[in-house]
Amino acid sequence: MSGYIGIPYKNRGRDRDGLDCWGMAQLWYKEQLGIEIPDYLFAYTSAEDHTSVAEAINIHKKMWEKVEEPEYGDVLVFNIKRMPIHVGIKLKGDDFLHSFQGTNSCLERLSSLSWSRRLFEVYRWVS
Repeated sequence: MSGYIGIPYKNRGRDRDGLDCWGMAQLWYKEQLGIEIPDYLFAYTSAEDHTSVAEAINIHKKMWEKVEEPEYGDVLVFNIKRMPIHVGIKLKGDDFLHSFQGTNSCLERLSSLSWSRRLFEVYRWVS
């Protein structure tokens, strides 16, 4: 997964020049699983607009199955400021990949204090 570490954060970014959290999910699914998931750019104008991001995340739920235990490749939805507005990709073990405002894309531990208490829901692609 080192090829995904360090990609700059970019609001509404959808390529290796810069990615927001959903852009990272979309790129990873395409390159690692050969699956073209929707980009949802129509659903929000800015990653900083938390209300529209939460609505965009709700839109995608129809194409995903909610699961209790995350497995490799599942999309993790996290609460930020008490709203489900951030996603990451579950990798092997306790790791997940994400791109977060103000940082480059990185690996984090799902069990870390910062992220374990923010995990809201987990989804698996079914469409």
